[in-house]
Amino acid sequence: MRAITKHIALALAAAVFLTLTAAAAELGTGVVAADSLRMRSEPSTDAATVTYLLQDTQVSVIERLDDWYQVVYGGYTGYVAAEFLSFTPAETPAVSTASVVTQSPASEPSPLAVITGSGVNFRPTASIEEEPLAILDRGAIVIPMTPGEEWCEVEYAGQVGYVNADYINLNGLTSETGRITGDCVNVRDVPSTDGGIVTKVYAGSSVDLLSRMEGWYEVSCGGVVGYICDEYLREVVPGEPSAIGYDIVAKAKEYLGTRYSYGGSSPSGFDCSGFTMYIFSQFGYSLPHSATSQWNNSGEYVDRSDLQAGDLVLFCDPSRSAGKACSHVGIYISDGNFIHSSSSSSGGVIISSLDSGYYNTYYKGAKRVA
Repeated sequence: MRAITKHIALALAAAVFLTLTAAAAELGTGVVAADSLRMRSEPSTDAATVTYLLQDTQVSVIERLDDWYQVVYGGYTGYVAAEFLSFTPAETPAVSTASVVTQSPASEPSPLAVITGSGVNFRPTASIEEEPLAILDRGAIVIPMTPGEEWCEVEYAGQVGYVNADYINLNGLTSETGRITGDCVNVRDVPSTDGGIVTKVYAGSSVDLLSRMEGWYEVSCGGVVGYICDEYLREVVPGEPSAIGYDIVAKAKEYLGTRYSYGGSSPSGFDCSGFTMYIFSQFGYSLPHSATSQWNNSGEYVDRSDLQAGDLVLFCDPSRSAGKACSHVGIYISDGNFIHSSSSSSGGVIISSLDSGYYNTYYKGAKRVA
């Protein structure tokens, strides 16, 4: 308890040093001048695809890097080839010398705690004699106020009360491992979108969880400690089958018979990676639209003997891969079967066996994303 309390105290102390930084200056706006333009995670044609921008889409331009623009669109930040963007510089605002405005420090997100017991009493005072204000379920999130050896003062649903210290985890975590759900997610040096980017992580990769606060997780990955927005991460228990994997398979089966369409990524027609990208997007995961990119940048490698429902299975037929790592991708179901958008001649979205001649011969490997 003392170690956890110390960790929270350090996290709260960090608020003293956190100040509001100005948003990156906008150079101007850009309009997409191509039918479909890839926004990439880095200024390189080898980088992962963050999303696709349709013709005439307007974006905010943050920076020019040789033949690339760094742009912002919706919730995405990435890079697009300059030749396919019509750029308009921003007007330079007049500078006022009348006064100087000092920005007030940004508030540090509140640390969170999680209830670890079932049916835990949330009482108005630190006493079992008091009638509970509420009964908290396992996994309920509360805001810790004053940790103690026997009782913890917490805030829940706008009320302040107490819970038994034996049934609360003050770092806010139900697991020590998190899995990334976004395609290319920034790890920042402070829990704020204004924070500097210390590294990037990709869909399906695992990170070590250190603590949770409102809107953010503190994580460790690749020797780096930083913060990830909680919209792009979920807690998992390593080694346990993912319940979401069965839901992914069930959703995929809803599209059996959907026609094959080269470049397609919607129910009107899918190609292989467009199908997996669409299905996983229904569960909050953002995958790139490329079998090779899904192999390189999404999830963690899985042995064929350890396949679980919802894993990506990938193939490489040299006659079709054009020198790339993969030529095809699908979603593992169970019992050696997988679902995929095969081809127009094969009936679009179908179920096939990994043990069949063609797919067994060109099997590349598997990635676990969910």
